[in-house]
Amino acid sequence: MFFCFFLHFYQPYYQYDDILERVVNESYRPLMKVFGDNPGFRATFNFNGALLKLLSEKGYGDVIVSLKALVERGQIELTGSAAYHPFLPLIPREEKLRQIRLNDEISRKFLGKVYSPCGFFSPELAFDYETAGIVQGMGYKWMVLPELAYGPQPAWPDKIFVLKGSPDFKVFFRHKRGSVILLSSLVRTVETLKEELEDILDKNIYVLSIMDAETFGHHRPGMEDFLEEVYRANVFRTITVSEIENYFESREEVNPRESTWSNEEQDFWLDKEKGVVSKHPFLLWQDPSNPIHKLQWEFTYWVIDLVKEKAPGENEICSGLDRALGSDQYWWASAKPWWSLEMIEAGAFRLREIVKNIPGVSEAELKKARRYYLNILEYAFDWQRSGKIRKAHREAEGWKKIPFKERAPAGWYNQVILEFEDEMKKAAEKLEFEKAIKWRDAIIKLKKGTDIYDVLHVVDELHAVRKIPSLKSVAEHKAGEISEFARKHFVDEETK
Repeated sequence: MFFCFFLHFYQPYYQYDDILERVVNESYRPLMKVFGDNPGFRATFNFNGALLKLLSEKGYGDVIVSLKALVERGQIELTGSAAYHPFLPLIPREEKLRQIRLNDEISRKFLGKVYSPCGFFSPELAFDYETAGIVQGMGYKWMVLPELAYGPQPAWPDKIFVLKGSPDFKVFFRHKRGSVILLSSLVRTVETLKEELEDILDKNIYVLSIMDAETFGHHRPGMEDFLEEVYRANVFRTITVSEIENYFESREEVNPRESTWSNEEQDFWLDKEKGVVSKHPFLLWQDPSNPIHKLQWEFTYWVIDLVKEKAPGENEICSGLDRALGSDQYWWASAKPWWSLEMIEAGAFRLREIVKNIPGVSEAELKKARRYYLNILEYAFDWQRSGKIRKAHREAEGWKKIPFKERAPAGWYNQVILEFEDEMKKAAEKLEFEKAIKWRDAIIKLKKGTDIYDVLHVVDELHAVRKIPSLKSVAEHKAGEISEFARKHFVDEETK
C-alpha cells in the first residue's frame, strides 16, 4: 500500500494575531521540523498564497524558508489553489480565474521557481465542472476530489481516474477512512494504526489522506509527533500525488458529482416530493432556505458587479474584493451546525467597506450597501436571540436525535456492542486506558440512550477506526463466549 499525505495549510487572511501565533508554533513549525528531519517522508502540500503573504507580514518568514527548502530537495510537492480560499463553484468565472492566477502570482513571489505545481486543490475540496474546466485550461494536470464525488460507493484506488471527456486530466479521490483515522486522533500508536488498516495494508492500492495541516499539533496536540512515528515505523511507503502514476497504469473514466469534503451520502438522496436527486450539494455555503445566505450572496454578487463597473483597474479595491470572497463568512452562517455572529458580521463589513472606497460611488449605492449589511446583521441577531440557532443545532441531522438502540435493528445493535467491547479490551491491553474508558462509556451511552447528545456520534467514531462487522455475529458465538458486561448492555431481540 502506498500512502499519500496531502496537507492543506490555511488560515483566513484576517486571522487574529494570537490565533495565528498558536497555529504557527503548535502546528506549522513542528510540521516543518518533522519533514525536515525525515528526508524520505514525501507528501503533497496545499499552501494558499494568502497564507504565505500573511506569514511574511506577521514575522513568520522562517516557515516559508523551511517550506521552500523541503520543495527544493524534492520531498514535498505543492499544488495550485485559489488565493484567498473562496468557494469556487459559487463565484463568477472571472473571479475564479483571478483567484487562481493570483494564488500563482503570490506563491511565486515568496517561493520562486520551486513553485511549479501540476495539481490543484479547490478550497473545501469543492468540485464543479466549470472549475475543473478552468483548471485544466490553465495547464494543471490533476485535481483532488472528495470521496463522495465518485458515487455512493468509494472508488477502489488501484488505478488512475480521468475526467469524462478529458482523458489527459486526472482526478484523485480522497480516501475518507484513511483521512478520518488520523484527523480524528482516535489512533495514537503505530500498532493501532496498523490494526485499523490491516484489511488494506497488503493491497496494491494508494490511500490519499487529505486533511487540514492544523490537525497536527493545533487541533490535535501531539499528533505531529505521531506522524513522525508512523513514518519512521515504515508502515507504508509515502509518495506524492503526482507520483501515483509511476505505480499504477490502468485508467477509469469518471463523471464525478458536484460535492465537497463535508458532504454525506444523504445529500444525494432522491427528493421523494420532487422525484429528483438533490441539486444542492453546497448547502453549508449556499442553502436556498437560509435567508442569511441569500442576502450574503446577493450582496457579494452586487459588489462584484459594482467593482467591475466602477473600479476595474483599481488594485486596492480589487485586492479588497479578493480578500472578502473567502468562504468563511458563508460557512459560519450555515447554522447547521456552524454559526458565528462575529464571522458573519466581519464578512458583511468587508463588503460594505469595499463599496465605501469605490471612486465615484453614489449615495444610493452607499445606502444599498449599508442596507445589505444591516439586514444581514438583523437576521443574524434575531436568529441568535430567538433561539433559532439552538433549535437548528438540535434539528441538524435529526435522525441522530433518536437513540441508536431505537433506530437500529436489535441484532445490529447487539453486534455494535460487541465491536465496542472489543475496542475497549484492545485499548486496555495496550495500556491506552483513556481510550478504553472512552469505548466503555460509549457502550453505556448506547444502552441509556444518551448517545443523542454527542456532537460526533459514538457509532460514527467506531466506524472511523474499524470496519464493522469485524467480529462474528452474536448468533455465531457459543455459550459463554459473550461476556456478562456485553450481555448487560444488549437489547432483547425478541421484544424489540
